[in-house]
This record gives sequence, C-alpha cells and structure tokens, in this order.
Amino acid sequence: MRGGYNVLMRVVVCGIGNVERGDDMFGPFVVARLNEGERLKKIDCGLYPENYLNEIVSLAPDMVIFLDTVRGPDKTSVLLKNDEILGRSFLSVSTHNLSLAALYGFLKGSGVKEVCFVGVPVRSYAEFSPPVRTVAERLITLLNDIDKMNDFDIIKIYEALSEQLR
Repeated sequence: MRGGYNVLMRVVVCGIGNVERGDDMFGPFVVARLNEGERLKKIDCGLYPENYLNEIVSLAPDMVIFLDTVRGPDKTSVLLKNDEILGRSFLSVSTHNLSLAALYGFLKGSGVKEVCFVGVPVRSYAEFSPPVRTVAERLITLLNDIDKMNDFDIIKIYEALSEQLR
C-alpha cells in the first residue's frame, strides 16, 4: 500500500548546512554517510533547501527528514513532526531566511505525508564539536538501517530519532 506505513514507504533525508562552518556541517555530514537504497534517498541541500524542493517532491517520498543545526539559549536538540513545525516558524533553515513552516507547507501541499525536522544545537563554528559529531554518528547508524527494516513503522522511526537526540 503506497503512502501507508509499511515496507514500501520512501524516506528522503535532507542535510542543510555549511561544511566549512564547524557544527553547521551536521546535516551535510550525515547525508554524505548515508547509504541510499530502496526506501532511503538523500539530498545535500547545502545552505538553500528551497532550491531542492522540486527534486524532493520528484522522489515521491512519504516522509522527508530535514537535518540542521539550531541556535538558541537552551542548547537542546529539537525533533519537530508535521504541524509542530508550524509552531516553530521562527526557525530559519537558509540564508534567505525561508522558514521551516514554508518548506513544510510546500511539501504537504505536494502530497508528502510526514515532514520532520531534526535540529542539534551549535556548539562551535570553528570545529565539528564532539557532542554534535556523536549525535551525527548515531543518526547515521539509525538512518542507514531504514532499508533493513521489514516492519517499517513511522512511530518507531520518530521514537528512534528522539532516542538518538538525548
């Protein structure tokens, strides 16, 4: 059943960030190390995810996961799912200041069922800090396992993502 939560589900992981700015390389770092397969596709969006929206939609994903860094006083990781993204429209993911809400709206309007944003706090722009690298490596392992899952369940994916961000 296409569009249901079963083994036919397709996930597109989009890395956002600048590989020359320390922790801001988080999204592209993860994406570069993912193994594409039947259910997992990847796109390095660099600094401009809005330039890749048509490519994302052309892959006919059931779920899109954006990976980026976030800035803020609390220094905690963020996992936003679907409408939760609308409540965080102040989070910007490009130098054009396109909001996550705008990306979400476009993708949902194009038939994507699940949109997820994973953000890790910036610790350094001078180097890829050990805490951010650790989270990146855990997410790489988790996401590379998507194609191996026989019982693909969106709830399990959200739970696993949440667990890796702790």
